[in-house]
Amino acid sequence: MKKRAYIEMHGDVDGVGFRFLVKQKAQSLGLKGFCKQNEDKEIIIDIEGDSGSLEEFLTYIQKGVSPMTHENSFAIELIDELVGYTTMETDII
Repeated sequence: MKKRAYIEMHGDVDGVGFRFLVKQKAQSLGLKGFCKQNEDKEIIIDIEGDSGSLEEFLTYIQKGVSPMTHENSFAIELIDELVGYTTMETDII
């Protein structure tokens, strides 16, 4: 079964490789969606895919993605409606 999660990351997530690592992990799990930084320097992740892969991704996020981050917090919302993303995009290379 496919599921979707919307995640907002706050805190020490700017300039620490966070978006790169999120994209890399998502792609390794076959998840699709996007990861970008908003004007408030928060990281927004909208991601969907197999429920088992999504659970593994959420565990990864909760453990702390980058060893360079010192403090961050997050809000996770699980959404029933799928968007139908076909790739995993980020606003960095």
